[in-house]
Amino acid sequence: EDRHRGQGSMLRSVCLAVLVAAAAAQPPPGGGGDGPPGGGPPGGGGNMGGGSGGTGESTATNSMCNSGTTCKNDGSTNFVERALTYADGKFSGSITSNLCPNKAASGMIGSASCIKQTFPDPSFTTTPAAAPGLGRAGMSLSGGVNIYGPLEAGFSMGMACSNGMGDCLGGVDVGTCENELMAECGAANTKSEMFMDTCGGHASPYHFHNSLACEYTVSASTSHSPVIGVMLDGRGLYGKWEGDGATPSNLDACNGHMGPVPASSEFGTTAGTVYHYHVTDAPPYTVGCFGPVTSLDQCKGLYTECSATDNTLQIANTDENSYKYQQWCTCYQHNGVCNTEQFPGLCGGTGTLTVAMESGVAGGGASSASSVHMSGLLVAAMALLASIAMH
Repeated sequence: EDRHRGQGSMLRSVCLAVLVAAAAAQPPPGGGGDGPPGGGPPGGGGNMGGGSGGTGESTATNSMCNSGTTCKNDGSTNFVERALTYADGKFSGSITSNLCPNKAASGMIGSASCIKQTFPDPSFTTTPAAAPGLGRAGMSLSGGVNIYGPLEAGFSMGMACSNGMGDCLGGVDVGTCENELMAECGAANTKSEMFMDTCGGHASPYHFHNSLACEYTVSASTSHSPVIGVMLDGRGLYGKWEGDGATPSNLDACNGHMGPVPASSEFGTTAGTVYHYHVTDAPPYTVGCFGPVTSLDQCKGLYTECSATDNTLQIANTDENSYKYQQWCTCYQHNGVCNTEQFPGLCGGTGTLTVAMESGVAGGGASSASSVHMSGLLVAAMALLASIAMH
């Protein structure tokens, strides 16, 4: 009996040690992991990966801004004031905004905060340049709503899933992050209010990551899409269509190209052939860098994260495979040629079959090999502790 009691005590000690190690391996609360050193200030143009944030934001004082009041989901509390000129494909001037959505939005919205953003931002007057992976990369023209880079700040374990499962490290594009959470948690268990709404925005303060589908008529594909945003380098962001029902096939790694654009009497632009960006269904969604660039390698050369070996993750997908992914790198393709080496899951590449961690959950892989391993140990340790308690 003493021998069994001693074995039980030893097993409890081993299990507790494993539980402590597994807990330490989980991402910190409030975000799926640390970004590269330097980061940037919250809000505004700051970011935790990719290029650094801009320096062209200042606090604005305007009685119409309603600073401090709660933004309404119906868009009625939005305030925007444009003081922009346009020449040779670039906007100059400023946008003053309270950062509330100007269209119906869902999820957490936040409070009004009156700011003034200068275009081009002083940090991005010389291009090509790295663009913010997180934080403000531009603003919508109609409402002065933030357009963020393609990357997600991250979700710690259980933060975005009702069953306590699933995490997503920061520095992963929003679409891949959502797919990973659905793979690890099951689609029915994910908190959809944390993902993109039908306009392509979410969170507090509300901001766009992709689509900007409420900023123009997405179904109107016979002509070139209108200008809908201005990025921090002063270039215009247009909808997804090039015309004749086709999307552009020659976007560079920054998501831009030289081509004809239509005039906009609303926003003071003229028709002409200029370098401009397009919204795309695939990452980077808006901009991967501030261009133009002539190759994928030139884009990757703007970001140290694109060559850092410790930024290589293995990420689960809903097809029950996991794929290599270069964290904090926003260079996904160039002229239609996908970056298969670093993003095989986005390029139709081959993945690695993962084993479900929970019955009935497709996929089940975690954000990295270490988190898969530690999650497995966590489950095993809890089961072993339960077994000991029964004896």
